[in-house]
Parts: sequence; structure tokens; C-alpha cells
Amino acid sequence: MEMLSIITSLVAFIVPTLVVGVVIYIIVTVSKNKNSNTKFKLSSKVLLQIYLYVLSFLTLGICVIGATTAIKAAVSFQFDIPFSYTLQKAQNFEETKAYDPALQRPDFKECYTGNVVSYYNTNFCFDTNERKTDLINGLTLFVSMAILFLIHQYALSKIKEERKIEWLKKIYIFGSLILYSIVSIIAIPTAIYQLTNYILFEAGEGIYQTPNAPAMPIAIALISIPLWILFLRETMQLKED
Repeated sequence: MEMLSIITSLVAFIVPTLVVGVVIYIIVTVSKNKNSNTKFKLSSKVLLQIYLYVLSFLTLGICVIGATTAIKAAVSFQFDIPFSYTLQKAQNFEETKAYDPALQRPDFKECYTGNVVSYYNTNFCFDTNERKTDLINGLTLFVSMAILFLIHQYALSKIKEERKIEWLKKIYIFGSLILYSIVSIIAIPTAIYQLTNYILFEAGEGIYQTPNAPAMPIAIALISIPLWILFLRETMQLKED
């Protein structure tokens, strides 16, 4: 979930930055046009393209979040649960009684949420409904946002070339490049570290949780790297033009 929080924070930071950039650009353009006695009109066509690019950026970002969540949940059915979820150790009656002498055995529960699962010769707590919920929510987000993204991209493709606003397209492509390059740079070493730690992990005395689950950063890296390459190519083509 830490990686998902990072992506959400990046989207929350970059979107307002792009909006501020567009507003500053419009203000500067208006100021220049005033000095040159040229009228600047914020027409409905301009507003429409701003809307289409902003929604394309947002829907693609949310689509990535949905896809990574679904992948994380899906691989937990194929591999062990600790590969996708970090589990907390179940409570032990004797250990808990040492902290609470008044505890009675009938009142004791190993897991107050979820069920007991055993890994590394240790009992942990996990709610089996969590991965089903993640899978359904992830697929719902992915499918719905992918459809909306394609609709907005289709609308952009129908705008005549001479009516397209190049600076909006450049901001969209460059903003996407920044987002997915940063996400990839964070996800790649995180995925390598957590996967290595997961493979080499050895349980011992005093273990309180399973190693950090590598499924989420791996899923993020697998999705963000192709998008990074795609928008890098788009940026290079803009540079050539």
C-alpha cells in the first residue's frame, strides 16, 4: 500500500501543478497579446481540449492504480498470500497473558480481524475477503477508467489538426512523462529489494510480520515502465517536430 500511496500523492501533486502551469501560460499569453494589440479568446474549443487532456491524464493515472491493485490481488491466488500482502503475527495466549494477567482464555482471540493463516511455522492474521475486494475494486477501476480514457482520446483524435492546441498536447505528454518516469524510478529498486528480501527471508524467533510483500511494486513497475517509454517517445517526437 505504500507504493499506491506514493502514486496517489504524485498524481495529487502533478495535476495541480499542470493546472497552475496552464493558468500561468494563459495569463502570460493574454499579457503579450495586450501589448501587441492582438485579442486572445478562451473559446469553447480551447476549453474542450483542456478538458479532454486533463481527463485523459486523470483517467490513465486512476487506470494504473486499478490495474496494479487487481494484479496484486490476482497473484495472491497463484502464489502465497505473503507475496501480495504483509501479514501481522497472530496473538499468542501465553505472551498476551504476560501483559494482561486478568485475561481469561475464553475471551482470548488470536485474530480480532481476519482468520489465522500459517507461514514460516508461525501463525498470522489475514482477512481472506481483502484480496477478493481488492480484485473486484481494481478491475472495476481499471475497466471503467480505461473506457473513459479511450473515449477522451478518441475525441481528441477527431479534432482537426489545424485546430489542435500544441502547447496543451505538450503539457499533457510532458506531465505524463514526468509522472511515470518518477513512479518507475521509485518502483524498480523497491520491487528488486522487496522481491530479494522475500526470497531470502528466513523466519526466526521474535518475528512479528512477514517480509514486505513485493507484488505491488512489481505490478507498478510492469505497468509504469511501458508508459514511461511511450511518453518518452512522444516527447522525442515533439522535440523533432
